[in-house]
Amino acid sequence: MVSGLWTEKYRPTTLDTYLGNPNLIKDLEMWIANNDFPNLMFYGSPGIGKTTAAKLIVGNIKCDFTYINCSDKNGIGTIRDEVKSFASAASFNPIKVVILDESDFLTSEAQAALRNIIETYSGNTRFIFTCNFINRIIDPLQSRLCLYELSSPKKEEIAMFCKNILDQENIKYNLPDVVEIVKKLYPDIRKTVNLLQRCSARKTLIIDTKLFNTSTIAIEITNIIRESHKGNASREAVKPIPSIRQIIADNNIKDFTEIYRAFYDNFIGTKSTVIIADYLQKSITAPDKEICFMACVSKLLDLSN
Repeated sequence: MVSGLWTEKYRPTTLDTYLGNPNLIKDLEMWIANNDFPNLMFYGSPGIGKTTAAKLIVGNIKCDFTYINCSDKNGIGTIRDEVKSFASAASFNPIKVVILDESDFLTSEAQAALRNIIETYSGNTRFIFTCNFINRIIDPLQSRLCLYELSSPKKEEIAMFCKNILDQENIKYNLPDVVEIVKKLYPDIRKTVNLLQRCSARKTLIIDTKLFNTSTIAIEITNIIRESHKGNASREAVKPIPSIRQIIADNNIKDFTEIYRAFYDNFIGTKSTVIIADYLQKSITAPDKEICFMACVSKLLDLSN
C-alpha cells in the first residue's frame, strides 16, 4: 500500500525543486537572501504552485507565520480575531507572515478590513495572498500588493517531476502512461500527482481509462441538449434531465469544469454564454456542484439555438 499524501510529501521546499515561473524564482532568491519581501498576491489556475510558492518563502526565511485557508474562514471575524491578533503580537523573529490561501473566498467586508491592517502593521508583518480569480479581490486591496500571475510549467517539467516521484516510491511504470496522465490533467500539478498516487496503489502504475473520459462525456451531454432543441417530441424521447443525471452518476463526475467549457464551445450565442458564465462562477462556491451544473443544463435546455 502506498503511504503518505504525495501532494504534501513531494511539495517543493527549495528553489531548485520549484516548477516553472523562472522570473518568480529570481525574485524568490532575492527575498530569501534579504529575509524580507513585499506584500504579495499569487494568482492563476488551480494546482500550478501558488500555495507552494507561499510556503516556500516562509520555509526559507526567519519568520513567524500563520496560515489561513479562506475557503473555510472568510469572514471579518477571522480578520479581526486571527489576522489582527497575530500581526499585533510580539515576535523574536525579524518579520511575521500571514498566508491567506484561496483569498478569493474572502467576503468584501473582510477584504476591506485588511486594507488598514496591512498598512498599520507594515513595519514587521508581510501578507501573502493566493487566489484563482483575481477579479474577486477588491481594487483597493490589490493596490497594496505586488501581483504575480503564475504560469503553468511545461508538460515536460511536470512529467519529469512525476517520474521522480514514482522512482522514489519504487513504483513500476511505463513512461508513456506518465505522459498520458500529465497531458490529460495539464496544467493542474496537484490533480496530476493525486491521480498518479491513486493509479499506483498496487506498486505498479495502472491507468483507469474511466478517469480520462470527461471529454467524451462532455460531448455526450452536449449532444443530448442539442437533440432536445429539435422539438418537444424529441425532448420527450430523450428525457434530457434524467439521462444527463444518469451519465453523471455512472461516471462519478465531480469536476464539471471541462463540461462547462464544452458548452461554451458548442452553444453559440449571447444568452448561452451568459448562462454558462453565470453557473461556472456559481460553481466555485456551490456546496453541491452537481445541482449547480444541472441548473445550468436546465437553463440551456430552455434555449432554442
